Order: sequence, then C-alpha cells, then structure tokens
Amino acid sequence: MSVPRRHGHCDRFQRGHVVEVRSPREILATLDSEGNLESLPFMPEMAKYCGRRFRVYRRAEKVFLDHYYYVARMQRAVFLEGVRCDGVAHAGCQMGCRVFWKEAWLKPLGPFDEAGDDSNGRSPDEVQLPTTKDGRFCCQATELVTATTRLPWWRPSQYVRDIRARGLSTGQMTHVLLLLAYNKLRWICGREEVGAVRGQQTKTTNEPLNLQPGELVQVKSVDEIKATLDSLGRNRGLGLPPGMADYCGGTYRVAGRAEKIITEWSGQLRRISNTVILEGVTCDGMARRCCPRDCCHLWRESWLKRISGPASARKPTL
Repeated sequence: MSVPRRHGHCDRFQRGHVVEVRSPREILATLDSEGNLESLPFMPEMAKYCGRRFRVYRRAEKVFLDHYYYVARMQRAVFLEGVRCDGVAHAGCQMGCRVFWKEAWLKPLGPFDEAGDDSNGRSPDEVQLPTTKDGRFCCQATELVTATTRLPWWRPSQYVRDIRARGLSTGQMTHVLLLLAYNKLRWICGREEVGAVRGQQTKTTNEPLNLQPGELVQVKSVDEIKATLDSLGRNRGLGLPPGMADYCGGTYRVAGRAEKIITEWSGQLRRISNTVILEGVTCDGMARRCCPRDCCHLWRESWLKRISGPASARKPTL
C-alpha cells in the first residue's frame, strides 16, 4: 500500500489508506467557536474514535441533498470503514449516517501499518461540543447545506473524480451518465425519474409487524408496495426513493428498528413507527450522480414479510 500523496491538501487520503484519528486536543485546535471546520461539525459521537486506526472507505467528494434535490461538492473529507453515527449525543437518532472526517482530523500512517482497534478511544463526554443551535439539533447532516457548495451536473471533473475515488469502471460511469441524461429528459417532459414508485392511495396505512433485530424478512413486490403508497410515492410521509425497488423479492435480516430520526432539512427530532433498517441495504448513489454517503434505507413494515423457520439472507436476482 502506498503512503498518501502530499501534493497540496487535495486528495491526501485515498480508499484503502490506513489513518489514525487525531487526539481530541489536536482536533479541537482545528475547530471554530461553534465546533466546526469549514462549516462541518465535529460531533461528540466522533470523540470515541480518537487515537484509533481505520482504513479509508471512500472519499467524500460530494453529497446529494435530498430535500433540496441537488448534488453538492464536499472538500477535503473522507469516510472511514465501519464508522457510522450512533446518535447518542443527538437524542438517540437512529439514522445511522456515515460520518464525514475532514483530512485535518486524521493523520497518515506508513505503508506497513494496519487498521486496528487497540488504542483507547475517548468518551464523548470528554469533548464538549454543541448539539443544538437556534432551538434545533445540529449535526453533520443538518449542516451539509453550509458545508458544501452546489455542484452543476455538467462539470466533467466530478465524474473523473468519481472513477478515481470509487473505482468505477468506464461502463459503470457510462451507465450513470446515461441515467442522468435520461432523467433530465423525463423531467423536462414532466415525468418521474427512473425507478420512482408511485401509488394511488389517498390515505395510507402502516401495518405493524413488530420486527426485531436479527429477524429475517422478505421485501414485497413492487406492485404490493405500490398499493401502500399515495400519488407522491409516500407511505405516511416516508417515500421509496429510486434504487429501493431493486431490493424487492430479496431476503434480508433486520439490523434494527428506526423510531427516532433527525430530519436533515429542519434539524427536528421526528418519531416514526413501524419502520426498520435492513442489514446491508443502503443507497448505492448511482441514481444520485454517485453520491458516496451510503445512507441506510428506511423500510415500512408494511413493505416487508416476516419469514418463519430457517432461511438465509439473499439478494433478489435482477
């Protein structure tokens, strides 16, 4: 493995590089009075990782802002393998977002160093940082609008960076560009994007299954899910974004229940019911110009079937 390049401050860490999270004192020295670096907060949930080693999972080159429906550029940040926010400092939010790490919060290790968990992490209580602002919760997700800059779809450099940062093949990138162009054309014609699922219900219901972590479920067919949605493609306010339909027919294990989430656009804590997260079922970002956030999909229990007896998780055959 090569040592991270040091040409300026751009692309310092690449996928697979081993890094160590700096000490609380070093990280605090990079933050402004509001606990931010380049408008991105260092959250209390991140403090326990100080001093520990990880491999870089992906560069965080850009993000898709769902509520505002545009892609934005993120500077000098990466994701680390296996690190998601547990929400303990934010009222127990269960979204499980991947954590953005500014390069200034990390230090490179040599080519023979390995990722590991033998260093002592720091308790979140040791790093006192704000978690609310102006009567709302603030976290990395809620501050993405100010921590990024809008990225036009026609700027070619972003796609070159996607190939380099995510290891996409020419064929995969061609697919992304064709999908982008086709969706733009459909939007001009007043049609929904590819993969969108819409229903005809005027009042939707959400049937409880009381699923628990570890249980196996099967995702219902597209037609069965469509029967639970309104004309906007939502079930009691929760939508089925493009890409989720690809999991229909597959069998998965429940990772956990989602009962409390903080909405990115409002910073408000929202309580939801009869909703779960499935193991390994995340957004691949391909329909969102290769957004690398790898967000967990939220599944209404009415979109799932409990599987009784022995079974193993499996993806649907497309």
